[in-house]
Amino acid sequence: MIDTGRYLIGAAGVSGFGSKSTADEVTENCDLRSTTAIITGATSGIGAETARVLAKRGARLIFPARNVKAAEEAKGRIVSEFPGTEIVVMELDLSSMSSVRSFVAGFESLHLPLNLLINNAGRLAHEHAISEDGIEMTFATNYLGHFLLTNLLLKKMVQTAEETGVQGRIVNVTSGIHGWFTGDLIEYLRLISQPKCQFDATRAYALSKLANVLHTKELSSRLQKIGANVTVNCVHPGVVKTRLTRDREGLMTDLVFFLTSKLLKTVPQAAATTCYVATNPRLVNVSGKYFTDCNETTPSGLGSNSSEATKLWAASEILVTQHPKAAFDPFS
Repeated sequence: MIDTGRYLIGAAGVSGFGSKSTADEVTENCDLRSTTAIITGATSGIGAETARVLAKRGARLIFPARNVKAAEEAKGRIVSEFPGTEIVVMELDLSSMSSVRSFVAGFESLHLPLNLLINNAGRLAHEHAISEDGIEMTFATNYLGHFLLTNLLLKKMVQTAEETGVQGRIVNVTSGIHGWFTGDLIEYLRLISQPKCQFDATRAYALSKLANVLHTKELSSRLQKIGANVTVNCVHPGVVKTRLTRDREGLMTDLVFFLTSKLLKTVPQAAATTCYVATNPRLVNVSGKYFTDCNETTPSGLGSNSSEATKLWAASEILVTQHPKAAFDPFS
């Protein structure tokens, strides 16, 4: 009850920020003119606001996008607001492992440094679909594509940190919904990656978001073991006000929206935690943590399970091998 009250009034936590803080506010004193950042899902919503604010602080941005036209339009909006901002648009379909590899090859050909990777893109597939690699589409897009993308970019991030002396940061955008998933992760993924199955879109989404949390935990451990000057943390941005809700009409809908709106965030507020974790100097050497409302908190029990994180990592390494549609055989 106390936590809910603090959330509603936007009370600041240990960080000095809270649920009502905006991305602009949490980056007010940041100078990112020497920072190169890759942001997935930067064409709309939280990702677009994250990109706008990082550009405002001087960062060079890379926009990987499935819809290149939408990415170019997003770039145009930012450049019109902050002339001189350097933004590179590149094609990437996170649900396709071959597309991820092509993107990384293209990025490497640019010979740019990489200080910051924000794995923000996500989808909630209401209809059951399987990726070209034989993986359920929500999981492939929200988690597996980011897993491969991060692994392929790590060498560049470690190298950049060594050359500049500036710690690299990886931010995985997850959701509090990760706590809704219970059961065997790999077994459920196997079931929903079959052509015919009982598909629960919300549970599939929760699985993908739990995978983001576990990925953060295991990757942090691995980075620390090799002594890399790169950290990784995950964030729950909060629930965002949407046009879908506002466009509903009727007294009852208006009443429901009025009540629930007190728990919802604006997009600038939702982007705040990502921007805080990506840029704040007090988070140097902080890694493997889960943040909400710009403050460290605790993920679900399953999300805190080290053995589950290790198990998922091993499965993921097999799933991203270049043997499409045969990925689940090793689990048989």
